[in-house]
Amino acid sequence: MTSRRPHKTVLLSIPMRTLTTRVTPAVLVLMALTLLVFHRADMLPVESLRLVVTDKMAPVMAAVSRPFVALTDSFDGVATLRQLRAENIRLREENAKLQQWYESALRLQAENQSFRDLLNVKADATLHYVTTRVVSDPGGSFVKSVLLPVGLEDGVAKGNAVMSGHGLIGRVTETGTRSSRVLLVSDLNSHIPVLIQNTRTKAILAGKNTDLLKLERLPIDSGLSVGQRVVTSGDGGLLPADIPIGTIVEVSKDGIYVQPLADIGKVTYVQVINADADPSLQTGDITPTKRK
Repeated sequence: MTSRRPHKTVLLSIPMRTLTTRVTPAVLVLMALTLLVFHRADMLPVESLRLVVTDKMAPVMAAVSRPFVALTDSFDGVATLRQLRAENIRLREENAKLQQWYESALRLQAENQSFRDLLNVKADATLHYVTTRVVSDPGGSFVKSVLLPVGLEDGVAKGNAVMSGHGLIGRVTETGTRSSRVLLVSDLNSHIPVLIQNTRTKAILAGKNTDLLKLERLPIDSGLSVGQRVVTSGDGGLLPADIPIGTIVEVSKDGIYVQPLADIGKVTYVQVINADADPSLQTGDITPTKRK
């Protein structure tokens, strides 16, 4: 009896396993066909079931996809940041170039204005002049002078008048082979013989190391007034006559003050007037001599 039971169990299990193996594929195929038919038929229960499954799975799929979306955004952000940095570098380079062009334009504009001012000066046709650029500014509290990159080789001599586009700014006091120093009319050591136009009153125009010049050695009751122009008189033979210098802006008990026509602190280009001085005007000897 004991030996027959295991034998029966083996005999019964073999047909069941075989049956399951054969039936399972058919059941799965039938279920698939049933779901396909239900889906194509648009039946309400199936659609409701599909919506329920979708509603349940949507948050799960969103949560699963969120890290991938964040990673994609990070890569896009890195690419965008790299593009922004490259664009920033390019814009900085363009800005630097534009700044250089702007500065060049301002410099050329200033030079053009200086040349225009020089062309407006009615210089004596018999005089020779050299146009040059100022290479140093009139800085300093006690000495008001500038340097010019022209000298003896260019025909510049000591005592020559120096003009801007508006009028006299000084005279040459030192001359080298290729450079010269100009003492400005505003310097304390500057004393220029002048005339007041319309009245022909003579005086000495002295610098005071300030923006204004002072008229000295005036005759009593000269009757000068604000607005009258001051020009060189030509006395002494060093400076040509009738070069405009400034305008009287103050008449008071302290004296008569003149405002230079030229903005001395902003002069860029100047003209050095090469006027041959008559030796008799400097020495007082009127004996006829042959001039060089």
